[in-house]
Amino acid sequence: MTTAKAVRRAAAAVNLCTLVLLLDFISCGNLSYFGTVNGNVTLAPSLTVDFKEIIWKKGKNKVVEWGSDYEVKSYPPFRGRVDLDTKLGNLIIVNLTSSDEGEYEIESPSLTDDKKFFLTILDPLPSPILHCILINESIEIHCEIPQSYHRHRQQIQYEWRCPFPPCGKGFLGIPSPLKLAKLYLQEGDLSQKVECVIENQESNRTSSMVLSTCVPSVQLRTRYIYKVLSLVLVICFVIGFLKYAGKRESTNPT
Repeated sequence: MTTAKAVRRAAAAVNLCTLVLLLDFISCGNLSYFGTVNGNVTLAPSLTVDFKEIIWKKGKNKVVEWGSDYEVKSYPPFRGRVDLDTKLGNLIIVNLTSSDEGEYEIESPSLTDDKKFFLTILDPLPSPILHCILINESIEIHCEIPQSYHRHRQQIQYEWRCPFPPCGKGFLGIPSPLKLAKLYLQEGDLSQKVECVIENQESNRTSSMVLSTCVPSVQLRTRYIYKVLSLVLVICFVIGFLKYAGKRESTNPT
């Protein structure tokens, strides 16, 4: 008896695992769409079908439905925000909200299989925040996203843009909650500009800073004085050398 129960439990566990894998496979087959809060999106089945009846659902709830013998009818919370292309089957949603995110499905007797979509709603991207510190004549720059932007941060890609070799590389995701990456510049013109670009599937934003803003004004003046002194020394050396060469030439007539 105990053995029979164990066998049944094992069989049930196998069936459950199979069901989970099947559901995971189905979800992986969903078409992915992205939209932005307050923006618009069109879910397009891309089918050449002569539709006679269409029902769009979000989860188990109806979004909109239409039949050849009745007009398009939408349901809350989409009422007034959706339109249906009865020829192509496209669902158009306007004034998107974060609650619109989820799985959508189009059903129709004209289709052999229902088609599913997953809609991800992104918040409008903020401008990245740049700040820097000076460490042993190297400039360390940090690119951060405001903490208030917390949804779908993993969708963001980052890129440094500047005339130095470390730039031009993209990063997906954030290595730490605040810090994107470190950019070390051992030498270079402090008038150069460095940009941090962030983007997702819907938009991009850029912030920039000039390297001179990372160096204290006292240190900038010191560096300027050193450059001037170096130039003066070079000029003095050249003048002295020319005078010395002139004297030797005058004391050794040909």
